[in-house]
Amino acid sequence: MAFTKDEALHLLEKALAEGHLGHAYLVSGTPGSGVRELGNELAGLFLGAGEISVEKHPDFHAIEPESKSRRLLTEQVRELEHAIHRMPERGSRKVAVVRDADRLMPQAANAFLKTLEEPPDGSLLILTSELPEALLETIRSRCISVVLHSSTPLPKGSREERLARRLPDFFGADSKTDATAAFGITRVFRDLIEEVREEAAVRIKEELAAEKAHFGKTTEGDWEAREEALKASSEAEVLRERSRLLGVVADHFGTSLRKINSGEVETDAAESRRLIRCLDAVEKLRGTLERGIQEGLALEAGFLELMMASKAES
Repeated sequence: MAFTKDEALHLLEKALAEGHLGHAYLVSGTPGSGVRELGNELAGLFLGAGEISVEKHPDFHAIEPESKSRRLLTEQVRELEHAIHRMPERGSRKVAVVRDADRLMPQAANAFLKTLEEPPDGSLLILTSELPEALLETIRSRCISVVLHSSTPLPKGSREERLARRLPDFFGADSKTDATAAFGITRVFRDLIEEVREEAAVRIKEELAAEKAHFGKTTEGDWEAREEALKASSEAEVLRERSRLLGVVADHFGTSLRKINSGEVETDAAESRRLIRCLDAVEKLRGTLERGIQEGLALEAGFLELMMASKAES
């Protein structure tokens, strides 16, 4: 289930007060949902930073992509591990934050696994990402996932806003909940993803042509390797947009459930159970896609399961 940043912070603060806070968290969400901010605020709570900026605390350690390739390197991970294995300078706690964790190079991610499995005493590890699907499963499985959704309105005309407008057609009170309807929402979702792929393909072609025109006469570049790098970048963009669109679907049901839990609307327990089933189905679909199962088949099966979950109890 996705939360607003403030909702998630309240739950984490409660877990800390009750002594139930985990040792490693993966905070993810769409742009604008407050992923980086929640990471810092959780670190501040854990360290008891009070009013000072947590980034100035001597026991707060963070890394983020800095190289020209915008990747997190093994050297950065090693430095972070060295820092959190030292004795705290103030109190008994220390925090390590890995920002944009989806940018971890494979070697760097593997190097961080042992720390996730055996964290130093008194430490809290926080990974943040807007593209958790790109993280190794071995990394994700060792973290408690906290998924955020944006509390700001979707940009008008954006793919996310267009999907949000279509969802009531498929999951409204009088909507059909059969296989035909499931294939319909699957087609809407896939068409939006294909838009991203088509736009990325055009951009790759234009960028490569421009680079060849500018550098081709003076540089004997490996243009095939450059094209592959651009394709990898565009596919990451596709995955990021797919994650955002799944977030819109989850938020469709999550918003209704939050209204019930806050007392804003009154309904019976069956409606709450229905909404929870729907959220579980969306998260199951996200997990299926993260495992690399063929996208088209995963979406068809996932939306069919979601359609079945959305049926009212008889």
